[in-house]
Amino acid sequence: MDDVNDVAQARVADEGGAVPNTTDFLHALGVALRERREELALTQEAVSLRTGVPQRRIWEIEAGAGNPTARTLLRLVSGLDAPASELIARAERLLAAGQHAAERGR
Repeated sequence: MDDVNDVAQARVADEGGAVPNTTDFLHALGVALRERREELALTQEAVSLRTGVPQRRIWEIEAGAGNPTARTLLRLVSGLDAPASELIARAERLLAAGQHAAERGR
């Protein structure tokens, strides 16, 4: 039986933690946010007005150029009528499907 508290057997994370490629994840998260916004037929400006997140910041996040804080992410998902877990799961599906790479022109 494996002991989850056995630090001698624990895998050592690379620098930056357990997420191997944050750039791809952040891009996929941006795509997921944009898709949800478009499902609701909202502009970035409308989301900004609903959430108080500046439109420029929404653009950065959707483009994969921004790393939203938890507070910003929670403000966005409240304005998009979706739980954060749903958008993160959507981003993970995009990663698994490789769709974020296609959107980036790879």
